[in-house]
Amino acid sequence: MKIAPQLFPLVNSERHQRKLLRIVLVVLFIFSCVIGSLNVFAFGAYQIASFNFISAVASVGIWFYFRRTTNLVVASWLLITAVLFNLAAFMGTSKGAAYSIIWITVLPPLAFFLLGRRAGSWVTGIAFVATVAFIVFHLRPLSDVNFTTGAILNIAEVLLVLWLLFRFYEGSRSDAYRELERLSVVDKLTGIHNRSKLDQLLAAHIQLAARTDMPLSVILIDIDHFKRVNDHYGHLFGDVVLQQFVESICGAVRQTDEFGRWGGEEFLLLCPATSIQDAEALANKLRQIVSASVHTDNGSITFSAGVTSVRSLVPSSNVIREADHALYAAKNAGRNRVVCYTPELESLQNFI
Repeated sequence: MKIAPQLFPLVNSERHQRKLLRIVLVVLFIFSCVIGSLNVFAFGAYQIASFNFISAVASVGIWFYFRRTTNLVVASWLLITAVLFNLAAFMGTSKGAAYSIIWITVLPPLAFFLLGRRAGSWVTGIAFVATVAFIVFHLRPLSDVNFTTGAILNIAEVLLVLWLLFRFYEGSRSDAYRELERLSVVDKLTGIHNRSKLDQLLAAHIQLAARTDMPLSVILIDIDHFKRVNDHYGHLFGDVVLQQFVESICGAVRQTDEFGRWGGEEFLLLCPATSIQDAEALANKLRQIVSASVHTDNGSITFSAGVTSVRSLVPSSNVIREADHALYAAKNAGRNRVVCYTPELESLQNFI
């Protein structure tokens, strides 16, 4: 059975990543300006203050770069680099005082969420190893810093636990987003595209047809007398019939075609680079396959279909309206048949 592909639009994870990026840039700018000013006027720590002001300038630069390019990947890496610079400068200039070491714990949520599980794991892991190495080889020998072996092991263990927790969290969060996205574009009963996804695909294929001057054919399918199946056998059996119907269709359409449930017992088949004559032939082929493979005690399941074709930039609603007129004509002519759209169908139906 043809399952709708998983997508990653701005609807979920990326939208939140962009929001977090903006928030962190604002916080980094304000924090760097405030702390830099305090270091200058309150403590006379000009070296640390210079690092703070460099970070403030960097955050502004990243902000304008992101606004101009909207490149989330590059902007995220630039931000993480700025954060690492801040942490390294702070720990180095303060000679690793306890209050500076703890700031390394802000890295995992930012790195994992902005860079993803794999890159976040590498960046965080390397930063944590570097921090422990800094403590062991640079801070431990200092007479005014008392890092016992137990203290170093505790710090290393905490950092390792943080790394594992955020790695697991980012993996489970990404899986949840992917599953949510899959469910948002897939019809739960049949596993094919749902109405929302079909709307997106139809609009995209219309634009492609207009740009390439290749015909896009649309087939609107309606199962004949499906209400009788539900009334006679019950809705659970009707669901089984829908699933068998979809499976028989999916086994016969091309990989380039897009098939989905339009609503109830109506289905939509998009056929890119296909003339209306070829689409009509395909619809009749599918009609024969369904009739031969999907049955009830009262006989075969059949369907009626309306076919239309477009190669210019027109509203999606116009295309569906034409296919619907053709479908209406097929049902009015006795069902179990395929009708191609012509302008005369509209005037005839309006007259009726």
